[in-house]
Amino acid sequence: MTKAEEVMSEPDFIRVDASVEEAAEELASAENTLIVMEDGEFVGEVHEHTVTRALIPEERLDEEKVVGIIGFSFDTSYEPQTVEDVVDRHEVSVSPEEDLGEVAFLLDKEDLRSLPVVDGGDVVGVVHENDLMGEIAGGG
Repeated sequence: MTKAEEVMSEPDFIRVDASVEEAAEELASAENTLIVMEDGEFVGEVHEHTVTRALIPEERLDEEKVVGIIGFSFDTSYEPQTVEDVVDRHEVSVSPEEDLGEVAFLLDKEDLRSLPVVDGGDVVGVVHENDLMGEIAGGG
């Protein structure tokens, strides 16, 4: 079975206190995921679809979705300013030796689009959903 290290991409990092504009600039040249770090520790990821939400006009915001993003109620003037406002926080990661079947299971179970690959406490890569397509197409 193929291992995570065989399909992982180089990680692109961003600080949790970076602006949404900085995240958008980074995503323009990144795979489609930024690994969010706070005090040298992995805290989650930012994806294109979460930053795109910053463009939604205030009157079109769906409170239920925004509450799901930030985890608590908001006033109608909510507008994401920093990566903290749009980060998908989670602690799920995989080792470089993890089988892709387990990676796929975790992506599905946790409703994630990618998983960081952690070795010795350091994020050394990231496996994206689209990285798994070659395994499916090739018959694994």
